[in-house]
Amino acid sequence: MRHESMNPKNARDEIKEIFVDGLQRDLSPEEETLISGWTQTFNKSERATIINMLKELLNKHKRHD
Repeated sequence: MRHESMNPKNARDEIKEIFVDGLQRDLSPEEETLISGWTQTFNKSERATIINMLKELLNKHKRHD
């Protein structure tokens, strides 16, 4: 999927998935609410940048484990 076509809900879900994968646990309702509110403020370009940065961070973390 191209980031430009990504809607806010999908971006929130993808960001949530990155956090769940990195933390290796489910998010609390408070954490999910925080992510939902945070991602609503992003435009398409910002969402794509944040998702790419989080994936890069997670991949670097996994390589060190």
